[in-house]
Amino acid sequence: MSGTRIDGGVADAQRARAELYDTLSQLRGRLDYAQRIDDTVERTKHRIAAEREENPVGFAVGVVAAAAVVGVVAWGAARLIARAFR
Repeated sequence: MSGTRIDGGVADAQRARAELYDTLSQLRGRLDYAQRIDDTVERTKHRIAAEREENPVGFAVGVVAAAAVVGVVAWGAARLIARAFR
């Protein structure tokens, strides 16, 4: 009878160890921000490339619009800085 308890205890310990490793693996995946950022950047690159292939005109319009917004923001910031030093 004690052999059955030991075997049961070993099985319980192995099951608990497996659950612990699974939990640690999930936590590692959630807390590895550098890897998550790398994965997100990679997915975004693929989405941009796919969009560029599917709709080149729309992609070009989006790029021009984004460049215009960045230009206007940079111009406004430079203007504010120039006014501050007058």
